[in-house]
This record gives sequence, structure tokens and C-alpha cells, in this order.
Amino acid sequence: MSRTFARALAAAVSMFLALTSADSRAEISPDAERVVERYLAATGGRAAFAAESTQYSRARVEGFGFTGSLESWSGRPDRRASRTELGPFKLSEGGRGGTAWRSDPTTDRIVTLADHDLAEAERGAWFERERWAEAGHGGGRVRVGGTERDTSGAYTVLEVSAPASEAAKPRRLWFRDRDGLLTRIESPRDNGLVVTDLSDWRMHTGRLRSFRSVTRAANMPANVLVATTDSLAVNIDLHGVQFDAPGAAASGVTWATTPGRAVVPFEYRARHLWVKVRLADGSLHDFLFDTGASVTVIDSAFAARNGMRTEGFMQAAGAGASGSASFTQLPELSLVGAAGDGITVRDLRVGVLSVSPSFAPYFWREVPGVIGYDVISRFVVTIDYDNARMTLEDPAEGGYRGKEKPLRMVMNGTVPAISASIDGHEGVFRLDLGSSSTVDLHTPFVRRHGLVARLRHPMQVTGTGFGGEFSSTLGRLGRMQVGRYEWSDPMVTCAEAVEGAFASEEFAGNIGNRLLERFLVTLDYERRQVVLEPSARVAQRDRLTQVGALLAQEADGAIVVRSVLPGSPAMRAGLRTGDRVRSIDGRDIGKWNAGEVEDRFERSPAGTKVSIEVERDGRARRVRVRLMEVLP
Repeated sequence: MSRTFARALAAAVSMFLALTSADSRAEISPDAERVVERYLAATGGRAAFAAESTQYSRARVEGFGFTGSLESWSGRPDRRASRTELGPFKLSEGGRGGTAWRSDPTTDRIVTLADHDLAEAERGAWFERERWAEAGHGGGRVRVGGTERDTSGAYTVLEVSAPASEAAKPRRLWFRDRDGLLTRIESPRDNGLVVTDLSDWRMHTGRLRSFRSVTRAANMPANVLVATTDSLAVNIDLHGVQFDAPGAAASGVTWATTPGRAVVPFEYRARHLWVKVRLADGSLHDFLFDTGASVTVIDSAFAARNGMRTEGFMQAAGAGASGSASFTQLPELSLVGAAGDGITVRDLRVGVLSVSPSFAPYFWREVPGVIGYDVISRFVVTIDYDNARMTLEDPAEGGYRGKEKPLRMVMNGTVPAISASIDGHEGVFRLDLGSSSTVDLHTPFVRRHGLVARLRHPMQVTGTGFGGEFSSTLGRLGRMQVGRYEWSDPMVTCAEAVEGAFASEEFAGNIGNRLLERFLVTLDYERRQVVLEPSARVAQRDRLTQVGALLAQEADGAIVVRSVLPGSPAMRAGLRTGDRVRSIDGRDIGKWNAGEVEDRFERSPAGTKVSIEVERDGRARRVRVRLMEVLP
């Protein structure tokens, strides 16, 4: 159930903001050099460009149903700061000398950037300052990448890479042939593309400059940000500008009983974690707890029933597709522990998405919301699957104190990740508590290593994520390693998605609860550490299902057979897709819940016979399913 909602928001409202990086050996082709020199001549000359040492700008911004402002300060070679306000969201960024930081737009907490996030910020600032036009071209690589044409005329396109960006795709800069001006920038972002069109060119402070930009995410027409410059100055004094990260803000957390520590039970069903959540009106609800969710989410129908006011709009990416979202403000949200224990977070800005219709049929219960990164990252979180409880601790009080060697947490946006390997192929894998899989391999990783052809006992399966259903091929590979732990015959799904999180090129895949439940898992976002302490289940072999039939709840409450795996016990017994289940073992289906059915099907000994009465074509039928593992 991985999402990139807050990451998409942060990227969208900061598309114009970034930092700088150190120069390395420059490389430019002669034909590209001519395009750059013509651009400099058209905009005021190389001397005017080189004379600018500092810059300040202020712009009016519009996007996602909000209006606001963007202020930006920069100083060569490596200083950068900005502040964006867009509706209820505020985002600050800054850095110098190879360091960078930003505030999270949903929590206002300061995050020091590392890994891919730092590299992306450095690349963005390099382009923002047009360092490819400097003498020596800022250490970047510039070459002609072809020509383009649209209704405005013909263009020469340069493919430009910032220094130390060997693994990153170059940006494509469109220069209009008739006047030499840069009018479009195409910026690859993982498996997507961000396009910025520049217009309204005016002579100001000695150079011709664009005063209007329209930035959009390709294939997401709702995600458009328009910036119109209303103030600009160069060679100004930057004394007092916040380039270095400010001090840590208050966490915004209230501890119910013990300062700095709370223990919260969870229900572990269908390999998902459910926690009790109390809202400001005192009502108590079951929310999913999901490290793959980039922001806490309220289901749109639930929000409407409870009179929650929503504002704005955007498109957000899910596991296999994308969908629409808006925003709301929660006065407070509490995770409820036993005997009055728990935590409360106040003034939380959350996403409002249509979550429940996709997931409720498989859980046989409503999904009113999902706890995501903006809450989870405030704590050192320890997940104890064996005892169905999690411990939340204040990062300032210290992290993991045990003997297990921590693994490095890689942060790319908002989802924690670690290094692991599949059949000897190394990659970075998201840790997704919203996934019931062992590991979901992303489409680019699968194709690069030809993994579908190497699967044993492959079968087509359908998964569900935000944005809808998606297809994958499930089977077994030879070996998987995470830290010092290895398993034979891991059960993996190979994605076929061409958009959404499972089409990511930055990650190899998502590790889910079927693997994580083997450990006592500690996630320390502040120190960027993951600790896996083995439980009794650490060496267990992956098992898919002993039935091979997916039972889902329809809108009218009926339980139906949604799918049947080929060759499974359910198929051999005669169950068919569309059968309406009337009873299991003689007990009316209305008296079962999804957890009880899961226990009966998946935790009974192999060879157990289960009686299932179904209705098909208006007639009752009784089948006897002999439980047996589906995936050898």
C-alpha cells in the first residue's frame, strides 16, 4: 500500500528550489557550446551573466487549488535558501557546501537531506543557477540531444547533466531557434517527468529573464504550479539569510502517561497493522499503520460523513497507478494504548483520498484512515509482531540500545529503505508496513535482471493499492539476503506496473510484513537506522496460502469469491469466481470475520478439510476444500 503523496507535494511546491554541488571535469560538444553562447548573447551577454554573485526573487505561486508566494535567495558558489507558502502548506529549504535541509510541508519539522534527496537537491540548484552556462560549464556535461518542434516553432535540445550525476538521467533544455531563448526544461523524476515552460521574458537588472513559469507533472494534469515573479534583485547582501539548518522545532507530540515513551497495541490481520485512533471529537476508529504512506490519510467518504472541510486538489501516485487527493486539517489525532497510554499529535495536515473502496472488500471492514510518515517519523518505532504491540519513543531520549548491529536506513523522500539482495542482485528496498508481501519487486528491477523468466511456479496475481488494482507475477526465486540474514526460496511478486510506485527506478522493490514479521523491527528516522532482531520465525519458509481463493465483501455485505488461483485446493474442490459464500463449516458467513476465516484457512494443519457452502446461479452448492500449500 505504498504511497508518494507528501513526496509529490514537496516536489511540486519546491520544483524551483535547490542547492549546489562541487565542480568536476566539464564536458561540452562544440555544437552545444554554440547553443549556450547564443543563449548568453540573447539574454545580455556572458559578462552580465558572470557579474551576478547573489540573487533574490519573490514570486506569486498558484497550484493545487491554492495561492501563495515563493521567496528565494542564492549566492555563488554554494549558498541557497527558499521559503514557499501555498495555502496551508509552508516549505523552507536551504544549504551550502554539500549540506542541505528542508522542512516537511505537512509537519514543519526540519529534515537534513542525505542519499538521493541530497543529490537531487544539489542537481536542482546547479540547474537553478544555470551553471551549465558558466565558463567551464560548472563541471557538467552538455551535448545536443536533437531537435523538437511545436506550434511555436523549432527548438534545439541540449541534454545536460550536473557534476557527479552519472546515475541520473540528463535534463533536456529546449532552446528556441528563432531567438536562442530557453523556453522548456524537462526533468526526469524516477519513473516520471516534470516539465517547466518559461515565458514572459523581460529585460531586468542587465539581463533578459523569464518572469513566468508553468511546471507540470507529465501524465498528472491536476499537478500544475504557476509562478509569476513580482520582485527580483541581484548582487545584494545575503547577511542573515538562513542557509544553514535551523534548530529542531518542537515535536508536537503529547505523551499520555510516560514522557518520551508509549506502548500501543495493534491488531495484526491479513498481515496489516491496525491501531486504535481517537480523533478530536472523541470518536475511536481503526486505522492502518503504514510506513509506505507518505502522509497520514483520511478516507474521503469518512471525511464527508464527519463534516471535515477539505481544500485543494492534486494527483498522487499509488502502488500501480495514481488517483486524486485533497487536504484537511485535524485538530488532533491520538494513537491509543492500554490503560490510558498513547500519544497525541495536534494540528495535523493530512491527505483526503478514496481509500476504503479499494481495501475494505479484502479486510471486510471500513478503512477510515491510514497513519503515515508525518506521524510515524516523529518517533523511534519498535514493532513487536509476536506480542502485537509497538513502542513509540522520543528520538531525543536515545535510540536502539540492544546488541544487534543497526542497518543503514536510506531515505529517499518519506519511505524508509535498506539494502538487500535477491539472487545476488543488490538493490535498495523500501520497508512497507502497508504490504502483506515478502517482497514486491519493481518493474525496472525485474526487467533489468530478467527475474520473471527465473521464477519457479509462476502465477498471475492481482494486488490492490491506492489508485486501483494492479497485476503481478508471483513465484519463488533462489535466495534473499537482508543484513546478516538469508533465506532460501523467497516468495516474490514481480510487478508489471508502468506507472506508480511499483514502476520506480530508484528502488528495487518493497519489503513487506511477510518478511518483517520474522523480526522485532526498530525504525529510527532521526538516526537513519533500522534494527532487525530475529524472532522464532526468522528461518521460516514463505507460505502463500492453503486455499487459493480470495474472499471479498461486496457493498451489500455479501461475501463472494473474488478470485481462484489455478491448480489450488479451492479450484480442485470446485470453487469458482463469483460464488457467494453462505457458510463455512456449517456456520453462517455473517458470523465470521476476516480474521477468523484467515485463522481457519491458513493456520489449520495441512490436510484439514474445510466445508464451504456457496450459492451459484441461484443454487446452493457445498464444496470440501482440503488445505494444502499452493506454492511448492
